[in-house]
Amino acid sequence: MDAKGAEKYKFHDTDTGAEEFQRMLLACGASLTYATKEWVNNHHKWIVWKLASLERCYPTKAAGKFLTVANVFDELKYRYDREVNNGHRSAIKKILEGNALPSLMMVLCISAVYSHPDVNNSKGEAGRRDENENSIDNKSLLAAKINAPAQIELTDGWYALEASLDVALSEQLQKRKLFLGQKLRIWGASLCGWTGPVSFHEISGTVKLVLHVNGSYRARWDDPLGFCKHVGPPLAFKCIKASGGRVPRTLVGVARIYPVLYKERLSDGRSVVRSERMERKALQLYHQRVSKIAEDIMSEQDENCGNSDDSEEGAKICKLLERAAEPEVMMAGMTSEQRISFSSYQAKQKEARQNEVAKKVENALEVAGLSSRDVTPFVKVRVTSIIKKISASETINKEGLITIWNPTEKQKADLVEGQIYFVTGLVPSAYCTGSLYLHARGSSTTWKPLASAQAADFEPFFTPRKAVELSLFGEIPLASEFDIAGVVLHVGDVYLCSSQKRQWLFLTDASKFTSAQHSAEQDDCLLAVSFSCRIAGDDSVFFSHALAGNTVGFSNLVKRQKDQMNRIWVAEATESSTYTVSHEISKKSHLKEAAICAEKWASSSHAKIQQLKERVLCIIGDSGG
Repeated sequence: MDAKGAEKYKFHDTDTGAEEFQRMLLACGASLTYATKEWVNNHHKWIVWKLASLERCYPTKAAGKFLTVANVFDELKYRYDREVNNGHRSAIKKILEGNALPSLMMVLCISAVYSHPDVNNSKGEAGRRDENENSIDNKSLLAAKINAPAQIELTDGWYALEASLDVALSEQLQKRKLFLGQKLRIWGASLCGWTGPVSFHEISGTVKLVLHVNGSYRARWDDPLGFCKHVGPPLAFKCIKASGGRVPRTLVGVARIYPVLYKERLSDGRSVVRSERMERKALQLYHQRVSKIAEDIMSEQDENCGNSDDSEEGAKICKLLERAAEPEVMMAGMTSEQRISFSSYQAKQKEARQNEVAKKVENALEVAGLSSRDVTPFVKVRVTSIIKKISASETINKEGLITIWNPTEKQKADLVEGQIYFVTGLVPSAYCTGSLYLHARGSSTTWKPLASAQAADFEPFFTPRKAVELSLFGEIPLASEFDIAGVVLHVGDVYLCSSQKRQWLFLTDASKFTSAQHSAEQDDCLLAVSFSCRIAGDDSVFFSHALAGNTVGFSNLVKRQKDQMNRIWVAEATESSTYTVSHEISKKSHLKEAAICAEKWASSSHAKIQQLKERVLCIIGDSGG
């Protein structure tokens, strides 16, 4: 017996069904206002289905003792007492009445499957059709069947609600991994078609739960239905699906935190990403342009008292003062009423001028595209999955990149590399090149650090940052990120290349000259760092020429293919790369010691530095850059 069959079930020996149970309930004192036909039919259905399932699962123990008229009636009286007399409401009833969020964690049971996508059958049916007859329509129908989400019914044991499954869950249903009678632990679901409090018997085909694979998990057969009292285990980061919807909760290790960046949406639809230093300069330039426009308009504004109502006493006094040879004497001879009229007129004129100037400034800024700036700060965090030490299977860490839009000050201050966090509210966007890309809003995302005692149960995942030496640069994998400190030998000019502005910077860290394997040759002792930018007319985003001759620490550079012809290493500075002059590097920084060593070497190696500079200039001349 399924739920649909239970709805019309009658006991054969007594011919007792839902209608008879309603009369019995009313005879026991129940109110017809609450014990309606719809209410009794609904609860009769779920009670009969539950008792019939127990009979089927435990045939020896049950032996027809569960599904009886007496038991069904006792359950009906119990539910009436709980719901009507004691105000108890199940999970689905609370959601439908708007008193509980559908995103809360709950356990529901699959009570019906309304549409079951079967791709193979759909293809077979399409193949059997005449190719010459409505072939375009057939293809469209087939595509619609394949892409259509599966529709199921979920119950909390008291009421039911239709649910729409995403693509991944629809595939699970097709593979029979989701089935009738199975319990699901659902977290982060949404409600479709709900506009306000609605009764359970008015929702057919209009209100639906929307389920996503990242928030839907198998539940134990004996888990109680309804809202969960305790938060369940987090979804393993390696199990997150890129198209599986919001991730209610997961556990990640923070491998690298990048500096704050700023994304500005321009009026023409384009967008620009700037570092913190670049954003400060862009904001300063914006304020300068706004101030210039405002000053020009104010200087053009007529400062006299004209354009007024001549019948007003204040205006007449103003004109008399303008024509008077000695306005101070005239002011001294005015009555108090005349002074009040004149002051009131002046204030009114000042306010009118200010309003007029403000309106002109607003219009001018709008014409110049400077009315406002649409800037959003964000932080990128590279994370990795966490593996338990007791895990029997060998698992490869799965990496991800989380973009936190509008991060809170607490997040910017508290997030630490090497720490494990419980993270809520992530939204995956794409999966490519072995990494999962996710987004989050600072205000709607929480990062709760895992206790040290619990973190000890997981395999180490974090390699602390260290300053890379050019003498060991060959050991760094291609396209990987690294940090380095060295002496800047030359900062090239900005030039145009393939519609992009580009700049090169050359440095050395002296490791080839101070290591145990001392070499007088200059091979592999130079690093060329390139930076490119699409921003037209803003050279402030590039390396400053003032860096030449300084010892500088660089973070988040990316290794590129070596220049074999000139025998120098090559790296790329991205929007996430930062640099700091030696004296500004924090004493706790991993770059501090390397910067001090490079600075000491540079102070006593002027001849060698001059040779390296000449080599750089020779390379630049040969390449034409």
